[in-house]
Amino acid sequence: MTLNHQERRVVGLTGGAHIIIHVVMETLPAVSILLIRQFGLDTFQYGLLANLSYLTFGLISLPAGFLVDRIGARKTLRLCLGGIVIGALITALATTLWMLALGVGLIGLAAGLYHPIGLTLISAEVRQSGRGMGYHGITGNIGHVVGHLLGAGVLAVAGWPQLFGVSVLLSLGMLSYQVISERRRSSPALAEPIPTIAQEKANLKRIALVIVGTTFLGFAHRGLEIFMPLYFGNAFFLAGLSEEVIGNLAAAVVLLGGVLGQLIGGRLADKEKPLRSLMAMSLGGAAIAGLSGVIGGWGSLLSSFLLAAMLFGTLPISNNLIGRLLPAKHRGKGYGLLSTFTFGAGSLVASIGGALAESSELSNIFYLMGGAALLGAMVFYLLSLRKEQSA
Repeated sequence: MTLNHQERRVVGLTGGAHIIIHVVMETLPAVSILLIRQFGLDTFQYGLLANLSYLTFGLISLPAGFLVDRIGARKTLRLCLGGIVIGALITALATTLWMLALGVGLIGLAAGLYHPIGLTLISAEVRQSGRGMGYHGITGNIGHVVGHLLGAGVLAVAGWPQLFGVSVLLSLGMLSYQVISERRRSSPALAEPIPTIAQEKANLKRIALVIVGTTFLGFAHRGLEIFMPLYFGNAFFLAGLSEEVIGNLAAAVVLLGGVLGQLIGGRLADKEKPLRSLMAMSLGGAAIAGLSGVIGGWGSLLSSFLLAAMLFGTLPISNNLIGRLLPAKHRGKGYGLLSTFTFGAGSLVASIGGALAESSELSNIFYLMGGAALLGAMVFYLLSLRKEQSA
């Protein structure tokens, strides 16, 4: 089954916005080395700053879900993009650490509105929602990659304030596109069966386990986003390139693995037994993370690419599971709750990982991510047992 014209427009709108969101959210890790130098931060303090941005990104997701169900996804998207413009502008103009913290906090707060928006639109208006989630996830990973490539390019010729200025322009452009495209919109929602009360109660328990498992995986893939530029910038040396440029180029390569993973995960999400795929990819991610911590050097670049494929490949599957288990009227809140835990609790890897790296070695981040992925696999195994018992 191929996407029809309206479904392609929905995927295009959400995909474009998703790219912008992750380009903007990658800007802080992209300039991590420069901020540490300019403001005299250690790794733990940088972790706290990143934690602020990513924690607000996660915590706003639940209110965002209620807002989506209340005023609609498209109106909430306008608030999201407008807020990013304000936050990025404050950050670009920051001359003190407090102003910098205010700016990145506002960026996280505004960008955190997005995921309940995009996931709700796809689950409500795309028939093959698993494939739609996969395409949506691919654009997110493209945003990660573009964010680091853009960081490497801009930082090679300018400074970190200019990179945040680019975020202002990109968000304004996306907001303008949304306003223009919605003038010719026609978006009928898909018809869905109404679940019984007993089914809703059983589904709530399953949703809780999906959220717990996905939270552990969120902790792991957030670690990739936050620490890879710093790790590879310190680990590699290439003549003529600065640490921040090397770190961003390497992180872009790693996060390309996420594009591959999202494509595979989107295909698996519409299959009959998605939980098996979730368990397999989580276990694979745990094993590869452990390997990355051992081998180091250039070998860790390849293993990190595979790690990104495993971790990000789980996202379309878990997102589609939530859509299957919730009626349309509550889907915004469901995706808001999922995003709150995935991005909010997952953001704690910034401060925990920063403290770990400061007291030992930065490579120990891989073991932290691997342990989180293993816990996620265990939760999905428990969910598969519960599903078999209720069958």
